[in-house]
Amino acid sequence: MKIKPTFKTSRKTAEDYFLWRVERSKPTVKKINSIRSLKKLNILDLGCGYGPLSKTLGEFGANVTSAEVNQKSFEFAKKFLSSYKNIKVVKIGEEKLPFKNQKFDIIFLFDVIEHVKNPKTTIEESLRVLKKGGLLIVEFTPYYSIVGHHLYDYTKFPVQILPKNIVKNMIYSKKIDSFLSQDEFYGVFLSLNRLRISKFQEMVKGTEKIEEKYIVKYPNLFEVNIPLLKHLGLLKDAFTMSFEGIYQKNN
Repeated sequence: MKIKPTFKTSRKTAEDYFLWRVERSKPTVKKINSIRSLKKLNILDLGCGYGPLSKTLGEFGANVTSAEVNQKSFEFAKKFLSSYKNIKVVKIGEEKLPFKNQKFDIIFLFDVIEHVKNPKTTIEESLRVLKKGGLLIVEFTPYYSIVGHHLYDYTKFPVQILPKNIVKNMIYSKKIDSFLSQDEFYGVFLSLNRLRISKFQEMVKGTEKIEEKYIVKYPNLFEVNIPLLKHLGLLKDAFTMSFEGIYQKNN
């Protein structure tokens, strides 16, 4: 039996990363399933990556559309999800979604919205294809969080506030034991759109807020919601390592 990868070992192979992300997705999926049974629901996993969240959703009996922009991630998702008849992997563009209005019961944006070129368009399109009464589930790391750089393998400091050439030199001067190349690590960093929590909240203000969480965590050790962070103004971004929101579309 393959040992479940930890955060530290999850970059060794694509399969290790996929399996680690599967474990990471389970608490969120179980929580949503307790709010609304996922069985037979039409769910969009937008920006599915290698497909770990889709796998968990599929195992809960949902009919999942796994949508991905990046070609490499799309190919891995097809590989890892090929055995699931209730999961369809599709390649999409970066702006408009190729789905009809009000198609999905639930849409997940799991570690995605901080990487898209136009987050406002992504939210608008997500709400367009979400059914009335449907749920939008979003999780992201704010750009100005202490870990908002997404370069966890390289540093624990908020290097995103430094000039890009310094960050680039840091990445290319250190070889990481990873299936990802230095170009890919730098590409992830460059994809960040500097999204703040307050800016995101403006984008979903037309929905009904079911829940929001301001998470402080250390992988494999602890994870805690600190609601008081929402009162810190712009500083809430710095201390929130993962912002989680559940919203219902009522119009």
